[in-house]
Amino acid sequence: TEIYTLSLHDALPIFGLFLREVRKAPGRMGAILPSSKYLSRLMVSSAEVQDDHVIVELGAGTGPVTAAIRDTAPNAPLLALEPGAELAAHLRKTFPDVDVSETYVQDLVETATEWGHTDIDRVISGLPWTVFPEESANAGLAAVAQVLKKDGILVTFTYVHANALLPGGKRLRQLLNTHFGDVSTSRIEWRNAPPALVYICRQPKKSEA
Repeated sequence: TEIYTLSLHDALPIFGLFLREVRKAPGRMGAILPSSKYLSRLMVSSAEVQDDHVIVELGAGTGPVTAAIRDTAPNAPLLALEPGAELAAHLRKTFPDVDVSETYVQDLVETATEWGHTDIDRVISGLPWTVFPEESANAGLAAVAQVLKKDGILVTFTYVHANALLPGGKRLRQLLNTHFGDVSTSRIEWRNAPPALVYICRQPKKSEA
């Protein structure tokens, strides 16, 4: 059963909030629509989330993936990173049992330490890595690999067209291979706009620094 469901009356203001954030920071949002419930569920299932995991969500936005995580792991410690102040306030109101931090992925090591969990089981990312500058994407993925346990998993999605056609899609795969020893992909989720697939990243490579 789903814990978090929305009526059309509730969903419209959230969609408006998302569009406002897109207008304010299109490079940070990287999408014109929130992730569908189908993609959100695919990300959580691909991460093999369990209720005893310590979980970090990156770029939580309006919370569709947060809801999917909570449906699967209602008791797991969950930290959501969302630097947009209005979105973060929405997350705190909607998910009072989730710790929300208005910080960026590049600061994840420090943020996780302050949270009190330095060994993370799962990181589930809604960040638009393909539109980030390469230096920022590389630093963010290095931080994710640093906080994950040896058997931890990062999942992140990419749009099918971006993955196949855009330079950022090819660069993302290269960066994931730089920071993880095992990178695979899920099936395509056609019920998302645009269609997307999930990268499943295992064997994080720790920095020696």
